[in-house]
Amino acid sequence: MQGFNHRYRVPQRLVKWGKVYQDDPMRSIAFINEKGGTCKTTLSVNVAAWFATQKKARVLLVDMDPQGQAGKSLGFYVRDMSPTVYDVLTDADLPATAAIHESKVPGLDVLISNKSLGDFPLDVASHRDRERKLADKLADVSGYDFIVFDSPPSMGLPTINIMLAATEIVVPVNLTYFALDGCAEIVESVDRVRREFGKTDLKISLVVPTLYRPTRLANEIHAKLKTHFPGRLARTVIGYNVKIDEAQSHGKTIWDYASWSRGAHMLESLAKEIWRAK
Repeated sequence: MQGFNHRYRVPQRLVKWGKVYQDDPMRSIAFINEKGGTCKTTLSVNVAAWFATQKKARVLLVDMDPQGQAGKSLGFYVRDMSPTVYDVLTDADLPATAAIHESKVPGLDVLISNKSLGDFPLDVASHRDRERKLADKLADVSGYDFIVFDSPPSMGLPTINIMLAATEIVVPVNLTYFALDGCAEIVESVDRVRREFGKTDLKISLVVPTLYRPTRLANEIHAKLKTHFPGRLARTVIGYNVKIDEAQSHGKTIWDYASWSRGAHMLESLAKEIWRAK
């Protein structure tokens, strides 16, 4: 594949830079909520881009949602792209680097997904290692400071694969009536994965309130989240901002589209919190 050094599993631009940071262990951060519409993709893409551009980190964004919206948010036409993460997970001989693409954001690469990933659970149902396929493939990937995962809005096999490949979980929570139910479900799922798979290093590092509007209900839910997640509730509250939506529709990060906007300031504040949360 053009642009990659398959022998060392390191993107060529990292080789050209002449230095791969190995002083600190690579962090693997997953944005997970079992419900849709919580801003998982928005946060994963823009936080990953901030790490790459502002901290000069090498970042791999892994899209595990069949909708492929992480790639779309960065300007990729994912529908006809091949190979994808689905091919990597179902072909024992295909390395993860085969589906990694350099984005327009310096330092940020993407492991592409599209609707083919929807067939993954059925195609590997009989495989004994079906829950660990992603972790096993990413074990051969080097040269990154961060791996960031975007997840589907359900607790199925792809999400279990993410949990077994990550060590930190960030839970975006839209401040609506069912927010606490969604948080309870993700906590139960994390506890089950830790228990059943011996994944003792998996933790919820941050809970992020999203889509905030100044209503009494939203404020009440936010107060309850403080009670349920002491020390783990983000100080940054992500409110609705049209510039964030516009940036995604143009296949750009908020930093490339409207770095001056309120949306950019909110996402930068959150990215700083996640950066410090290790």
